[in-house]
Amino acid sequence: RALRAGAPGGPVPRGATSGISSAAFDRHGDGVLPGGMDDRHFAANPVVTWNHDTAAPPAGLSAWRRVTARGVLARTVYPARPEELAPAVAWTPDVAWALVRSGLLVGKSIGFLATRTRAPTAEETRARPEMAGARQVVSGWILLEYACVFLPANPEPLVLPEGAIRALGERTAEVAMKRLGGRAGEAGGGDGGRKG
Repeated sequence: RALRAGAPGGPVPRGATSGISSAAFDRHGDGVLPGGMDDRHFAANPVVTWNHDTAAPPAGLSAWRRVTARGVLARTVYPARPEELAPAVAWTPDVAWALVRSGLLVGKSIGFLATRTRAPTAEETRARPEMAGARQVVSGWILLEYACVFLPANPEPLVLPEGAIRALGERTAEVAMKRLGGRAGEAGGGDGGRKG
């Protein structure tokens, strides 16, 4: 049977809330603006990959994504191993969840298709001097996937600390959104297909 991330009435899934992208410039010199995200296609098949490997079994499912002033916030669910799966077969969500909980796998990274790019404006460069050396500003992009990664190109998108998540309880999304400058319920609408 199909498992939907965050299906109502089901058991509480194993999951973590994290940033998946931010307005910070990544190690390639690209700034991907959070408000430019289009996740409509991704929402139909919200698979979270392992280190951007789309040929390998996924690490989890994305229950939701929210655009905030500082970045894109998401909830990743790591489904429990299905009973039908042979014990000898590795279950990637188990490995990912164990590493997330241990603090060894806290990075997230987006795979995207840029639809609008430009150079930083003079006003942006005055407000954020680090933009002077930027390669490009990605102001429109299609979310193809996001991944659990050890070393993200953008150093800011990380899993929120478990203690903070536990303390926030049921209101995790609303409180995290408020702290990151967004509103609960907001939804999101590379260089080409680059991972970032």
